[in-house]
Amino acid sequence: MKSLTISQSKVQSFDLAGFCSTQPHYLQTRTRINRLIDRYISPEILTEHLQDLPTQFTTPHQRPWQPIKWDAISKDQIIGIDPELFLSVLASSVEVESPIREYSTESWHYFKAAHPQMAYFMGGIRDENDKIIEISEWEKEERQHAPVFSKIYEKLTGIKLQPKPNSVKDNQFTENPIYEVYNHVLSRIGTEWSAVSIYLWLMVHSTGELQQAIAQPCKDEINHLAKFWGFASWAFQDSYMTRIRHISKQMLALFNHHRQERTQSNEIIGNYSLLPAIELAFTFTRILVRLHSWNRQLNIGKLDSLFA
Repeated sequence: MKSLTISQSKVQSFDLAGFCSTQPHYLQTRTRINRLIDRYISPEILTEHLQDLPTQFTTPHQRPWQPIKWDAISKDQIIGIDPELFLSVLASSVEVESPIREYSTESWHYFKAAHPQMAYFMGGIRDENDKIIEISEWEKEERQHAPVFSKIYEKLTGIKLQPKPNSVKDNQFTENPIYEVYNHVLSRIGTEWSAVSIYLWLMVHSTGELQQAIAQPCKDEINHLAKFWGFASWAFQDSYMTRIRHISKQMLALFNHHRQERTQSNEIIGNYSLLPAIELAFTFTRILVRLHSWNRQLNIGKLDSLFA
C-alpha cells in the first residue's frame, strides 16, 4: 500500500509540461515552456498542420477536441503565479477572442480576389451582399475559444464574465492590394503567435484538467499559425527577417488600436512583478526561434507541391 501511494504521488507531479512544482522557480518555468513547445510546436507537427491546409479547400473539416472534464477544474490547479493575475489574463483572452465573425469577415474581404480558396477557409461562403451562407472551418474552430475561456473563468471564480469584445479595424485597401493582403496575412500570423504564446504560458502555470482545457484552444492556434506562416512563405517568398519586422510592426499597430479598449482586468497585469513579463517574453522568443527553424525547411519546391 505504501509503494502504491508513492507511485501515485510521482504520477501527480507531472503534467503536459513535464515536472510540476506547486511553487516553481524561474528555471523550472523555462523548462516547462520548452517542454510544451517541443510537445506541440515541433517542426513535424507544424508541417502536418500546413499539409492539412490544401485539403481544407476541398474537404473542410474541424480539428477534433478532447472532451473537457469541467467538474474536475479547480482554482488550486493554478501554480506558481498569483491567481488574480492568471484570471486577469484569462479574462483578457475572452475579449480578444470574442469578435470572431468580424475577424472572418475581414479576412474574407482581403482574400476574395487575391486567393478565393483562402477566402473560403477564413470567411466561408457569402452571397452578393456579403451575407454569410456557409461558416468557414477557421471560424468554427476559433469561435469555440471565447466560450471555453469564459466557462473556465466561471468555474474558477463563480462569476460569469461580461466581456467587451475588441473592435476590428476597417479594411485598408490601397492602390497595391497584394501588399495589403501581405500585411493582412502577417497581421494574422502576429495574432496567432501572440495567442499561442499567451495560452502556452497559461498552460505552464496550470495543471490537471485546467491545463488540459486550455490546451484545446492553444492547439487550434498552433494549427492556424502553421497554416498562415506556410501560406505566406509560398505566396510572398519573403525572408524570415523581413517577415518578423513586418509582423512586429503589425502587432504594434494592433496594440495601439486596442490600447484604449482595455478593461480593468487588463490593467491589473501591470500591478504585478516583472517575472511574468520575463516569462512571457521568453515564451514569445522561444516560439519565434522554433518558427525560424521550421521556416528553413519550407523550400519553394515543397510549398509549390502543396499549393500549385
